[in-house]
Amino acid sequence: MSTIPFDRARLLEIASTFGTPTYVYSEALIRSRIRDILDAFEGMRLLYAMKANSHPWILKMMAAEGVGIDAVSPAEALVALACGHDPGHVFYSPNNVSDEELDWAWRNNFVVNFGELQRIESFAKGHPGAEICVRLNLNIGAGHHEHVVTGGTKSMFGIPGNYLEQVLNTTRQHGVRVVGIHQHIGSGSTDPQPLVEGIETIAEVARQIDGLRFVNMGGGFGVSYEPDQTPLDLKQVASGADAALSALANSGVEVWFEPGRFLVAEAGVLLVRTNSIKQTADRTFAGTDSGMNHLIRPSLYDAFHGIYNLSNDSADESVFDVVGNICETGDFFARHRRVSEIREGDYLAILDAGAYAMSMATHYNLRPLPAEVALLSTGEARLISARSTAEEVANDILQRDVSATN
Repeated sequence: MSTIPFDRARLLEIASTFGTPTYVYSEALIRSRIRDILDAFEGMRLLYAMKANSHPWILKMMAAEGVGIDAVSPAEALVALACGHDPGHVFYSPNNVSDEELDWAWRNNFVVNFGELQRIESFAKGHPGAEICVRLNLNIGAGHHEHVVTGGTKSMFGIPGNYLEQVLNTTRQHGVRVVGIHQHIGSGSTDPQPLVEGIETIAEVARQIDGLRFVNMGGGFGVSYEPDQTPLDLKQVASGADAALSALANSGVEVWFEPGRFLVAEAGVLLVRTNSIKQTADRTFAGTDSGMNHLIRPSLYDAFHGIYNLSNDSADESVFDVVGNICETGDFFARHRRVSEIREGDYLAILDAGAYAMSMATHYNLRPLPAEVALLSTGEARLISARSTAEEVANDILQRDVSATN
């Protein structure tokens, strides 16, 4: 995003009130993104890929908006239920798991998605009459980084399309019904073309299967992290895939989408405080009270996140490496970034941090996790997760030692 989508004075007030590091999530922006997708794709069903951000406050908002859940683990599914989601609105789509886990999901009445032929064969033998969804890999992949491309011959996800007939033969043999098919080409694409191609391809496959009730198109809707990046045009995707989507609707097959990032990424910001300014012969480092343990995307994907100096935003810009407090050379938020002159004690806002940020955070170096604050549509800033303390982290580690009781 090229401009900061939050009021700077409000963020400064939140940083002062709640301290740092703190994640802030905008209710208004999340609800707006939900509307954007539903407006572009009329009549479709929306699921939220909760791995993007699994905070209960967000999950309850999704339930209130009628948005279902895409879950990938038992804990995710259980949290979704506790936050008000009906089991039938939970799409359970794990990867490389046991027969026991898939049986647990089926017994809990989730919509179970199978991505391995062996698991379908095992499940079908013991569950005659069951209804399942099948995840296919139709050799279409796209994403913001190679680590998040989930379609194509190099991807471990889904059953290759040329095995579809074997899947159908196996399920028919044991009386299992394939009522849905699914694909996910990757995460974070802002190019409409691969998204349209993916929709058209799986819609064509759907014509080959009798008795389908839904086609899950996956997600992959990207956001424009960089200032010069063109935002994804949802209506262009919908228009380009209109014939395929209309054909599915006319045949009575529901269309599902499961975005995560698109709904929450731009709605989140990480507030940090500058603890030190360090000058070397080649660099000027602005050291903060957060790090890669709180936001790993720059280190893991070399991802771009906009950074604004909330305390000194009108100053002339200088070039900084904005880094963290973790003992790793790879601990950085930005390298060689032009930012309004940063001084010790300045508060910085790291943008587009609502997705795959706190959900991927750890206690690495035994550093506490940030606080989380909801910026409500009413303007109220509400603490939704307290910042953990060093003592709490230490106690959690010490409680892992069961040797004293053995």
